[in-house]
Amino acid sequence: MTLFIAFIIGLVFYMVNNSDSLYTDDYYAKGEAHSETMKAIENGASVTMEYAQFNLTISLGDSGLVEVVEMRHMSNNTLDRTIHNTTLSARKVFTLNVPELAKGLWYIETSGTLHDKPFLKKEKVFIE
Repeated sequence: MTLFIAFIIGLVFYMVNNSDSLYTDDYYAKGEAHSETMKAIENGASVTMEYAQFNLTISLGDSGLVEVVEMRHMSNNTLDRTIHNTTLSARKVFTLNVPELAKGLWYIETSGTLHDKPFLKKEKVFIE
């Protein structure tokens, strides 16, 4: 019984002295950023991506600009890449040369502007 009481006292002491990792000081700012991200995802709903023969083709459907493409390999983060588009002119289709991708599941996130609004498109691609 004494051991149980010591455990409870130790647990209370631990909880009082350690901050909650779910609490954040800038909660409002993070909420605003989340709202902007959701709007950008909504703006990018019509964007499509296709990877074939070392090229990533991004079709915007209308004239726009692709700024950054982030590629993350799900099982090996040393293969992750970030591509900054050097073609800074608006167009409907962007083709980016991407060296051979390793086999496996890739998570591709594309961002830019479409209809003068930011867009964000997230897609999973499996390379065999």
